[in-house]
Amino acid sequence: MAKKRRFDFTKKNKRTGKIENVGYLDLNENGEQSRCSLYFYGDIVSATWESMWYEEDKCPQDIADFLNQLEGYENIDIYFNSGGGDVFAGLAIHNQLKRFNGHKVGYVDGMAASIASVIMFACDELHFATGAQAMIHKPLCIAWGNADKFNDVIKQLNLCEESILDIYTEHTKDGVTRDKIKALMAAETWFNGSKLAEYFDIEIEEKAAVAACASDFFDRYGNIPEQVKATETKNIVDAVIAEMENREKQRIEAEKAEILADLDMYGI
Repeated sequence: MAKKRRFDFTKKNKRTGKIENVGYLDLNENGEQSRCSLYFYGDIVSATWESMWYEEDKCPQDIADFLNQLEGYENIDIYFNSGGGDVFAGLAIHNQLKRFNGHKVGYVDGMAASIASVIMFACDELHFATGAQAMIHKPLCIAWGNADKFNDVIKQLNLCEESILDIYTEHTKDGVTRDKIKALMAAETWFNGSKLAEYFDIEIEEKAAVAACASDFFDRYGNIPEQVKATETKNIVDAVIAEMENREKQRIEAEKAEILADLDMYGI
């Protein structure tokens, strides 16, 4: 078997200055391309200044930067564990991936909710881990203004819904109507793999879902399954504990550095 060499795709975090991985490309020892991978393991946001706060979040520019480093025909494995995010950013990412000429294989590791469920249908193949979740719903937003402004917002939301429906209905099974998918969206429907396979062309993997999901967008959804709520709470608690441990570690390191500086000053 040929050995593989891995090349990381990175971006520079403008806030911290650190170089962060956004995916990777595996090459065989003879130089032939094997696979490259892309991860949607956070929220979908609209701009780079938002995605730089959390490494796992993605915006359209992140995907453009990733794809621009490829030759145009590579096979991409795309992994999903996202609670959703910005509608227009998600539609842009879907269209970016759809245009890419390489063969795209999608794997839902934990969750593909809201606009993340739209992005996953940019894949040429879609595999769903046992226990993973997907969610489809009507697009929503926060609006401010007079009645005319609200009418404009309603028109825009309806256009977004039709655009999303266009994507979903490209991947429905025979006999599943557009009206049926629209009704499922109106009800904010959550699917496990077997339920999703009743309506869409996906493959169910025997391996269990391997990742839980935390998202800034969960509080905007009204029909979240209890197991997802429990996972969200656990993730928040884990994140708080991790942050406390990190701060304590930084405090100890700072004290060590101060003590060493004092010892050095006295020649010890």
